[in-house]
Amino acid sequence: MEGRSRIDRDSDNQQLLQLEEKDVVSSVANVLSDLCGPGEWMPMEKLHAELVEQYSSIWHHSRVRRYLTSEDWTGPEAKGKPWYGLLMLLRKYPEHFVINTRSKGRVTHEFVSLVSLLT
Repeated sequence: MEGRSRIDRDSDNQQLLQLEEKDVVSSVANVLSDLCGPGEWMPMEKLHAELVEQYSSIWHHSRVRRYLTSEDWTGPEAKGKPWYGLLMLLRKYPEHFVINTRSKGRVTHEFVSLVSLLT
């Protein structure tokens, strides 16, 4: 019986995570559509700042930590990029977002554009 309930919990947790991801992706799409025209690019830094301003007091602290800080991410690519978790999430949805990366020397800047609104 114990093994079955763990599987159910894991399944429930996975469903909750998917619902959370959809909600975050929807929030990002709303922010982008409010601030950018079709095909316009927004720096990840600015998108992150907008999301922090609009959602950090609304979202659960675990969601804020996962997508609006780099606390859950280790490695040099996440260093100095509190939006790293958000970037990883948006890359999972290429049907809605395009990520453009530009590098100058050792500095990398990411930009995001909305492809289509979520339905």
